[in-house]
Amino acid sequence: MDRGRDGEDVATLDERERASERFFDRWANSYEERRISPWFQFTQHLAIDHLGLHPDSALLDVGCGTGYAVRVAAAMMPEGRASGIDISAAMLERARTKLEPDIRERVEFCQANAANIPYPDATFSHLLCTNSFHHYPDPGRALQEMKRVLVPGGKLVVFENAPELSRYTWMWDRILRLVEKGHVRYYPTNELEGLIARAGFENLTLHHRRNYFMHHGKLFASVQLWGAWRPLAP
Repeated sequence: MDRGRDGEDVATLDERERASERFFDRWANSYEERRISPWFQFTQHLAIDHLGLHPDSALLDVGCGTGYAVRVAAAMMPEGRASGIDISAAMLERARTKLEPDIRERVEFCQANAANIPYPDATFSHLLCTNSFHHYPDPGRALQEMKRVLVPGGKLVVFENAPELSRYTWMWDRILRLVEKGHVRYYPTNELEGLIARAGFENLTLHHRRNYFMHHGKLFASVQLWGAWRPLAP
């Protein structure tokens, strides 16, 4: 039986990816209008604040959805470019309709999964991944791909749930594993740190780790935000 890098058989990996694609295709038209949308946008702003973007930066958002973070970043980089990949074609179709004329020429969206990023080595100075890492069936390979497309010295920021911080988040993770095929799991903070480190990133920094209650449309949330860099030397 063929297996992915993290031991799960390839057929199961493919099934999970197809499930995620179907799930987000159905969600695309209302993704930025639902009650939870202000929470997603809050977390994306929080993550972008820790990227350290410059006017001429090159950003990739992995799991970009309808492109909110890409649009925000593009507006901050008048001499740069912002790209987003997502597994859902419907999400990307919606993302393209939301581009304002002043950033349209500097933004690109591409359908792809995190384990096969369709860009050459060392393309981006910054890489963002918010609220999507728990959907990746092969997280080790996804992180290797993120490192590959970053320039040496480029920065990665990952925002995710932290199930060890509250019983609610821990229980919600278990429920999602049962009812949503595209949901893989939430990783405890120390486990996510280990995954990022084993992928070859350095200078890992836990920028943010806390519980939220009744915040930006979210009833309960337990979150972690990591920053890391691709080494300057191989």
